Amino acid sequence: MFGILFSIPAAFVASTVWCAILVQIVNRFERLSRWLYTVSLIVLVAFLSEVVLLITLGAVQSRGIIGPVFYVVHSAIFFLGTPALANVALLHRRSAVLKLWYLVPIPCTILALGLVLMQYGVSEALYGIDGTNGPYS
Repeated sequence: MFGILFSIPAAFVASTVWCAILVQIVNRFERLSRWLYTVSLIVLVAFLSEVVLLITLGAVQSRGIIGPVFYVVHSAIFFLGTPALANVALLHRRSAVLKLWYLVPIPCTILALGLVLMQYGVSEALYGIDGTNGPYS
C-alpha cells in the first residue's frame, strides 16, 4: 500500500524533471526528437494493446498464449509508458503543449499510477501475492 501511495509523488517529480529535460535539451536535436517520438508511439500502442489483452483475456491467459515474452514486454511498458506519454506530448513539432509543458506531468502521473496498479494486478495474477502460489511461480 505504501509503495503505491509513494509512487504518486515520485512519478510526478520524475515526470516533471523528464519534461523539463525534453523541453530544454532534447527538443533542440531534431533527429533524437523524431526517434524518441516514434519509439514512444510504439510503446503507447503496445500499452493500449496490452490493456485490450488484459481486459479481454486476463493476465494468465495472455501469458499462456504469448509465452514468457508477455511479462518482458509488460515490464518494458511499465517502465517506458510514462516517459513515452511525455515524449509524445512534447516532441511533436506542431505541439501547442510546449508552451504549457509544466502541465504534462499531471497526465503522466495519472498514467504512472495506472501502470503501477496494472503491474500489481498482472504480477499477482501470474505469480501470486507472495510470488509462490501463482500459475507461473
